[in-house]
Amino acid sequence: MLDFLGVTEHFSCMENTPFSFPALFRDMAGEAVSLDGVIFSGSIVSANQEMVEISIEKGESSNEVIFSFPALPEGRWSYNVLVQADDGSQRILFSGHISVLGVSRVAQLAGGPPMKNRTLLVAMPGEATMRLRMEWMATTAAQAFAYHALQASKNAHADAETASQAAKTATDAAATAATRAEEAEGYAGSAWASKRAAAASEAAAGTSATNAARDAKSANDAKTAVESLAATWPETVSNGKQQIIEARNEAVTAIQDKQADSVLAVGRASQTAQQNIAGARTDAVAAVQTAQERAVGAITPLVQRAETAKEAIDQAEGRINMAATNAATSATESANSATAAQQALEAMPQVDASGNMTLPGNITAAGGTFDAVVNANGGINIPLAVGAPTDTTAVNRFLAMGLAGAVQALIQPIYLNSSSITVAGSISKASNGTLAGLMQRFSVGAASAGSNAYGSAVIPLIGPNGQFNYSSIAGFSLAVSATAFAKFTFGLGRGSKTNRTGLTMDSYSMIPGDNLAVNHGEIVDVTINTPYDTVRKGYEIRVREIFYVKSVGHWQVKTTTVFLPVGHNELMPNGLNRLIFMQSGQPSIEEREEKAALYMELGGGSTNTLFKIASLRGFINFEAGTGVSTLIIDARNEKTYALSADAGTGTRHLYANGLTNPTYHALEAMAVNAIESEETADFEDINIPL
Repeated sequence: MLDFLGVTEHFSCMENTPFSFPALFRDMAGEAVSLDGVIFSGSIVSANQEMVEISIEKGESSNEVIFSFPALPEGRWSYNVLVQADDGSQRILFSGHISVLGVSRVAQLAGGPPMKNRTLLVAMPGEATMRLRMEWMATTAAQAFAYHALQASKNAHADAETASQAAKTATDAAATAATRAEEAEGYAGSAWASKRAAAASEAAAGTSATNAARDAKSANDAKTAVESLAATWPETVSNGKQQIIEARNEAVTAIQDKQADSVLAVGRASQTAQQNIAGARTDAVAAVQTAQERAVGAITPLVQRAETAKEAIDQAEGRINMAATNAATSATESANSATAAQQALEAMPQVDASGNMTLPGNITAAGGTFDAVVNANGGINIPLAVGAPTDTTAVNRFLAMGLAGAVQALIQPIYLNSSSITVAGSISKASNGTLAGLMQRFSVGAASAGSNAYGSAVIPLIGPNGQFNYSSIAGFSLAVSATAFAKFTFGLGRGSKTNRTGLTMDSYSMIPGDNLAVNHGEIVDVTINTPYDTVRKGYEIRVREIFYVKSVGHWQVKTTTVFLPVGHNELMPNGLNRLIFMQSGQPSIEEREEKAALYMELGGGSTNTLFKIASLRGFINFEAGTGVSTLIIDARNEKTYALSADAGTGTRHLYANGLTNPTYHALEAMAVNAIESEETADFEDINIPL
């Protein structure tokens, strides 16, 4: 945030005429200085204490601000323009008086010598030697405006005189024309009436003749057609009737003939078939009986001998199988015994020529020392100092406590910069549930008829972060929750970012700043925007990551779709407790390989409460600061009553020696992977106002 030196500046303008002027901010070298994030305000106070607001907007360039003043009556007005500092206080940018001149004095101002622009000095906080220049263009703008206004007034007066003279000339001409018209009207009246009557009679006669001719032709055509139809109708009817009768008789005769032939053929076929079937059945019965008698006589002795042979074969097969099994078992046991004996022989320590024996693990009987790793999965009783416990359980507990303490030593707090929180839309900072720097509750207004309520909160994050050019930040954890559908957006790592509010839930609430300039940071948002899925039993979540890849040459966005399998009695995002970002190492700016992950910690009654919801690139640890600089909460309320969203203090995790992050590996081992799909594409801004 810029910290301005208050200066006094007076200027003049013309009465009842609004005007505006720009101000450009540059450093002492003439380079433009961005004003993104700087909040201006201004007001005008008249002699009778009437208050009028000054409109202040950003210009086309990032270092331009346009100040617009309303139309004022003649007199002397005081004004001031303020800017909001980092601590929330209002500081004066510039102030003074506005002399509003009447029309009589505008000519004096326009005809005077040109006035030069002023340059105001602007200071930067924490940089005692740094100054900016603000080019003040109010005086010249007011003078030029007054001059043009005076010229326009003179031109308008001249145009009015010309128009008045033209109107008088037109009035005189109209009066003369009216007199001449009255004289001509008397002479032409009778002739005009006669002409109109003649024309009307002629038109009526022509119309009657035309209609009569058309009706006569139509009647003649109709008469001819009727006479022709009457002459041919009896013959046409008679011929049609005769043809119908003949066709019917022929059809009946054909049907009767075919029917008789069919009945006769069916009868003959039926009789022949019955005779053939009866004869074949008699022959078949006789043949079967004869064959059966012969087969029984021949087969009976063979069946008896076959049964006897089968019993003998079964007994022999059983004895053979048993012998084979016994032989295989004996062979296996012999092989196992031989192998065991060989292994035992090989495992026996050998004594060398010097009388030393080397054991596995490179321990020597002579020195009793190890020069390699020795695995002791069965446990080793470690002798400790007098008074210290020696059992394995106690040793493991000491080890766990030591590891926990080591991890805790690598954690720093992240606080909410409460004085700089801004809100927009149907969201407000709740008076209850607020603890400065530690916890802030936001109230999301009730939905109105036919439309939902939307709101946004921008929360800057601060904390102790000792670092210079490089930072050892390896991840963070933030406590967030909401009872309304919500989107949580984080700005990570180095590089300017542009915050936006008043957009739809699918829009990006934060994008890379400076017209998508290259930087090493990234932006991550998490959207919980869908109702409970009664079929799949859970909630769908979307994670988007915006990052720059040097080898690709532009920004990209990775969209991850997640499904949380929770019960219908565990509403989301009500059950959300924390969003956790951790990375295992630093990705290269060239390829930006995935080195990070995003986790969600729930507080409901599910068996699993820790889920992995995205695999991310992670940011480069160069001037990364706290790692996470800003949190934006966008909330949507569909209910007819107010809901809430919460943000609480978080933790900042540092790399251990060797740029290792033990917290990342621990979470990876414990978390349930809830990722369903991933898609990476070129970044295209989504900026849809509500």
